Amino acid sequence: MGDLLGQMGMFALGTMLTSLLPLIAAVAYFVRPTERRLLLMRPLSLAAAFAAISGFALAAAIVLRALSATGGKPEHPGAMLMGLAETWVPVHVTFGSLAASWLLVAAGMMRRQP
Repeated sequence: MGDLLGQMGMFALGTMLTSLLPLIAAVAYFVRPTERRLLLMRPLSLAAAFAAISGFALAAAIVLRALSATGGKPEHPGAMLMGLAETWVPVHVTFGSLAASWLLVAAGMMRRQP
């Protein structure tokens, strides 16, 4: 995992860091549920989702550009397919983080009820 993080570009790392913002806000809401923290969850969740989509699109464009540079016949097809598979990493991290975030919000709402 450390090797993968070292090879990621700044945009991919930014995408994954953006996915942590809703999780941090959800933990804060779980610890001390307030209306203000709950209202913050929607824009942070949207920002994370949009960052994941744009991160995937950028990574896919980079892979396709590299494929076109080889005339559609890459020297190492396995490496090209691995690069294409790695474009999904930020998407999975983001949506996994969002799922955990909203579960924490639900748990915080249950704690808030009398």
